[in-house]
This record gives sequence, structure tokens and C-alpha cells, in this order.
Amino acid sequence: MKKIKPVSILFIGNSFSYYHALPKLIARFARASGSGSLSVDSAFKGGATLEMLWQDGKALEKLQSKAWDYVVLQERGRLGGIVRNGVVHVGRPRAFNTYAARFDAAAKKVGAKTILYCPPAFIGVGRPHEAKRLQAAYAALARKLHATMIPTGAAFMLALKKRLQMGLYERDRQHPSPLGAYLIASLFCRQLFHRRISDFPLESYSSKSAKIPKHPKRKRLSQADCQFLWSIANQK
Repeated sequence: MKKIKPVSILFIGNSFSYYHALPKLIARFARASGSGSLSVDSAFKGGATLEMLWQDGKALEKLQSKAWDYVVLQERGRLGGIVRNGVVHVGRPRAFNTYAARFDAAAKKVGAKTILYCPPAFIGVGRPHEAKRLQAAYAALARKLHATMIPTGAAFMLALKKRLQMGLYERDRQHPSPLGAYLIASLFCRQLFHRRISDFPLESYSSKSAKIPKHPKRKRLSQADCQFLWSIANQK
């Protein structure tokens, strides 16, 4: 029997992408659902913008090292952010657009498709209007690049509208918790495999390492919470 080659995905971003071993969680879900095997790797740096990751050169070097199937791009949580009267707002998308386009062009050269992962910023601090502006910036670029977008902001807002006290965020109210990472991983699988989400493992991971851990600590979740998050993912 011919061995099926795993789908390879390179993640480029910062802590919104590496908290709770998100790439590894996505790969685990894919295997558990029978969708296939995923080979995941990363170029992560805490607090980094895509411009910083491009200028550093290591992310581009890794991208050019093989024929990836997908490259996931994630900008700093609030597009860098603009501070007005002590409050952080969505930053201007110019640098995001420029460097995401450069990574996208490099991805196309190795035969990879680009996925834009819009992190669930602003929602945890009660500012849905800014979250919508952030998602709009990602959506506009996704249309321009003909890329797939992971709509985590919309999914988090829908989940919290139905269950306000659901712990989707860390104590900083910015980064996703293990439960939030579970929802994000479900959204990735929904977009990658175009099938309904159900019967995933009732576990997430607990990790804050920028390097994808080989054996991340497992975090048990309730069946009720997982089923609710599957229903949210299936609406996106």
C-alpha cells in the first residue's frame, strides 16, 4: 500500500500562534478525525510582527527549505496597535499588508497556499468594535491574496454571546486559554478539511513555549464545553 504523504504546514507568527501548542493541537485533531496526518513546523517569536520576522530572515529561510502545502501567517495581535489617550486601537494595516504579501509570494514559489490567521484580540477586554476592524483588515487582505482566513474573532464573539462566562482567555484577557485554543484548532480543521467538526479528543494542551513541544501537557475539557465549541466551529 502506498504511504500517504502528510500535509505540511508552516506557522509564522507570535504568541497567539504558539500558546498551548496550537500547531500540534491542530495536527492531533486532524489525526483523530480521520482527516489525515499533518506535519507542522514553525517560525515563532513572542511579540513579533510579520515585518520583524521577514527582516530576521529565519522564517523566510524555513519557508524556502521545502515544498509546504500551507503557510499560516499571523500578524502581531493588534496589527502593531495605535495608542490614543492611553487606549490601544487596531494599527494601520500597511506593514501587515506589505509583509504578508511578501511571505505569500514566497509561499507560492514553493507551491504552498496561504492561510491568514486572525487572532481573537480585543474581545477579551470587551472591545468588539476593534475586533471587527481587525477581522476586516484580514478579510480584505485574504481577498486580495486569494488566501483562506481563519475567523477566530467572529467565532469567539459568537461563543461568548451564548456563554458569556466561558473561559476562552488567559488571565491577561488577550491570549487564548487552552479552551480558546481548542476552538481555534477546530476552526483550522473546519477550513482545512471542509467537514463538520465532531468527536475530537476532549483535551487541549497547556503550554506557552515558542518552540512546539514534543509532549505538551494535556488539559482535560468537559464534553459539554467541547460539543459547544464544535457547534461554533461548524457555523464558520
